[in-house]
Amino acid sequence: MTTQNVQFRPDYEPRLPGEYLRRILSERGIKIVDFARRTGRPTKAISEIISGKVAITPETAIQFERVLGEGAGFWLALEAKHQLSLARLREDIADTKNSAISWAQRFPIGEMLKLKLLDKKPIPSESVDRILRAFGVSSISAWEHHWQERLDLSRFKQQNHNKIDPLGVAVWLRCAEVTADRIDTSPYAEIEFRSLLSDIRMLTLKPWDEISQELIALCANVGVAVALVPSVAKTGLRGAAYWAKKDKAVIVVSDRLKHEENVWFSFFHEACHVLEHSKKAVFIDKDKNGTGGRGIEEDADRFSAETIIPRVIVDEFRATYGPKVVHMTQKAFKRFAEKHQVAPGLLLMRLQHDDIISHKTPLARLKRKVEFTVPHH
Repeated sequence: MTTQNVQFRPDYEPRLPGEYLRRILSERGIKIVDFARRTGRPTKAISEIISGKVAITPETAIQFERVLGEGAGFWLALEAKHQLSLARLREDIADTKNSAISWAQRFPIGEMLKLKLLDKKPIPSESVDRILRAFGVSSISAWEHHWQERLDLSRFKQQNHNKIDPLGVAVWLRCAEVTADRIDTSPYAEIEFRSLLSDIRMLTLKPWDEISQELIALCANVGVAVALVPSVAKTGLRGAAYWAKKDKAVIVVSDRLKHEENVWFSFFHEACHVLEHSKKAVFIDKDKNGTGGRGIEEDADRFSAETIIPRVIVDEFRATYGPKVVHMTQKAFKRFAEKHQVAPGLLLMRLQHDDIISHKTPLARLKRKVEFTVPHH
């Protein structure tokens, strides 16, 4: 009796040519070991074709044709289609990988190294993983969801927002976040923090290096983590304030202008945000939509200036030395500052802001330099 070979035409699209072979053998009741014997191929070789580990060659296709009746061209066409799909998949993966690497390379790697978010410069193939680990997220989409939302909620406090680098802002905030997370704080106590600012004002009389850790400890005791983060290029950021959780506020200050006086002004500015403004926003810029026609950033500026150098001191200086001081000795200036228990550099900055003393005055030497460093995270 002659056996009629019926061509197999499945109504689905198998992923592998081997799946066609498996279904044909199953439909005809042929065991793999028997089929291998009839084609003269090892059983292992047939199993590897079925699993997709081995491709169907022209020689193999001819053997299948002789045993099963399906033309050799049929098997080769299946294999060609499969290989084309694999090539497209590899290309898609490569495109996706290249796109991801391009995304990672947009970050200011040098700044991340400086802030110790990275311990060394990553090679391109590792850059995506290292960036995601540095930010504590699992994927690029997760980064965009979390950090873009934070940036959208932010009010930037910087000098020129036309040329800011949003990724630089994210890097700076991430360093602040990591630093603040390492500071154990008591539950936030508003009354105690407000009262503490008077004591902190007295710390401004001492060099920053002597009191920075004391400042951090004092604020931690009332629920405020103070993160000292070096400035990041192309951001102009000087300070930020946000809530890590409902009972932990975070104040971030940078060393952008490398003067203690600017650090202190930023600290008290951000303290105002913690005390007076929304817990939902990340305050890092000027908001022009404050109530009563006055922006909350302007409110914070006034709060900072009045806390450090009250208006009454400025008025007394103007009454004593005139509305526009051109020449004044350091000795006389320091004597006035000591009388009112204020740091000479901070007094000078306030008087320069009020246009009582020129920014080009030799008294500028009274300002003290400062530069932050970041411990290993």
